[in-house]
Amino acid sequence: MNGIIYKYFIFAPSIVILFGIFFPILNLIRTSLNFDPLKVNNTKSRNYSYEILSSDEKILSKLSRKFDVFDNTNSIPFFLKYSFISGEDKRFFVHNGIDLIGLSRAFLNNLQSGYFKEGGSTITQQVARLIFLNNELSFQRKIKEIIISLSLDFKYSKNQILKLYLNNIYLGSGAHGVNEASQVYFGKLINELTLSEIALIAGLAPAPSIYSPYENMDLAIKQRNKILESMYFDGYISHTEKDKALKEKVNLNYKKNDKDLKDKLLVNFILEEAEKKIKNQKKYKFLRIKSSINKNWQKIGQKLSKSIGPKNIEIALVSIESETGLIRTMITSKDPSINEFNRVTSAIRPLGSTFKIIPYAAALIEGIKLSNKFEDLPTCWKDYCPKNFSEIYLGNISLIESFKSSSNIVPLKIASDIGLKKIINLANLFGLGYEQKLEEFLPLAIGSYADSLLNITNAYTALNSNGSLHKPNIIEKIHSNSNELIWKNNIVYKKILDTKVNNSLNNLLEKSVSEGTSIAASIKGEKIFGKTGTSDGNRDLWFIGSIKNLTTGVWIGFDENKRSSLSSGNAAYFWKRFVSEIFDLKNE
Repeated sequence: MNGIIYKYFIFAPSIVILFGIFFPILNLIRTSLNFDPLKVNNTKSRNYSYEILSSDEKILSKLSRKFDVFDNTNSIPFFLKYSFISGEDKRFFVHNGIDLIGLSRAFLNNLQSGYFKEGGSTITQQVARLIFLNNELSFQRKIKEIIISLSLDFKYSKNQILKLYLNNIYLGSGAHGVNEASQVYFGKLINELTLSEIALIAGLAPAPSIYSPYENMDLAIKQRNKILESMYFDGYISHTEKDKALKEKVNLNYKKNDKDLKDKLLVNFILEEAEKKIKNQKKYKFLRIKSSINKNWQKIGQKLSKSIGPKNIEIALVSIESETGLIRTMITSKDPSINEFNRVTSAIRPLGSTFKIIPYAAALIEGIKLSNKFEDLPTCWKDYCPKNFSEIYLGNISLIESFKSSSNIVPLKIASDIGLKKIINLANLFGLGYEQKLEEFLPLAIGSYADSLLNITNAYTALNSNGSLHKPNIIEKIHSNSNELIWKNNIVYKKILDTKVNNSLNNLLEKSVSEGTSIAASIKGEKIFGKTGTSDGNRDLWFIGSIKNLTTGVWIGFDENKRSSLSSGNAAYFWKRFVSEIFDLKNE
């Protein structure tokens, strides 16, 4: 009995240690063999390359799709493939995921130099780190990396592993994968890159921040030249090709006027809208999307937006061609390079007095005239006792005077008399009340309910289009790589107001700008139709205005819904600055 107990105490720890070693190893192997390459991208990966153009055919953005790991017809361009192999893993096609020769060479070189000069990781090991592990320097991590690399080499072909690597390697400046690096550094699709440009991108792999051409051009060129020499030595390029690439001047994306639009949210909005219009997306590997964006206006709006203060306050702007519904400008924030929220389409904020156009439209439809008198005096509806802004009341005034002074009492009286149901139905007809459903709640008549800048601006386009409401659209045409027309915008609209009512509403809007609360938007010699709006505590500052065939909406406020020291006059004045510059008007 004592012998059995003795053997148990001897062998039990050994069994525990054995299980402790082999179970994690088996788990690593199982995980790496079962992993799905389609789920490793940090951002949404589209299965097509694209080129987005402005309305005048200038490039806004272009991006190659990630390499399809399982599609053998989606091949890696020759120079791109061998630039990384020559620079990162010369024996890639002959080792089994771990290169013992390379490890030994790196060890000896590091020993001779006295510091860490060269890494011995294969491309497969780098894939293991990118997808399964991290860059922690430890013996345990290295063991895991080796096990996963052997598993990957067993399951996938060399070309599949190389695609995983090129799709996911971080190459600096926010670029994950060579497709994004091609866009970030050169504003090109992968197949448009020159040998010199490919070599520069491949040279970033060891240390993107150190070799970044945006940070140190001389060092980046030195690293590019090293890659080119290596490719020549390995037999992948000729002497002529090498010399030509060495002499080529590096033209980075930021130096080219017609390259990349830096607002990822706007680009994503355009792509999402394009995807809604294409029935069979998988059929197309490339889309050429002609957007309705006016690139010059976009630049002007973005530049002006940076002047808005205080520091953390935000701004959004959208311009819609009134008679077509085409979106010509969309400013999603002051700084689109760090912007993560589309304030034009996704910020649902109280509309304030911009909504008042609805009860006034309802009054005119019911036969009330602009000259009809209303009592602008303190009034209560049961327990609801609203106030005018600054608590100024004008007594017995006409409909047009009440709108000009932006009375709260008069539109509430209109809504109460006509009925909230009619107000809601009319708001819905204008495209409002779908983001936040309108209910029969009296304060809705003065803008207590919320909606997006895009929707309220589009509602005002109807007044600038003889009472016709168009569906807003940011795309004009979509073509395939073979120039096949996939989709074309056909102007669709609905007549929602008769001409007489529409003219009366424009009379109200014109008076609001020329004599009323929206006077900050007035431009000498120009006919402008618009309305300001403010929510409680000046949290939301609006101005929606039309000039010529363009309706532009501006919103200013804090994302965290803080009070501000600004007024809706600031939004109106910003509108004036923007419109004056895009139409080259005298800003007086």
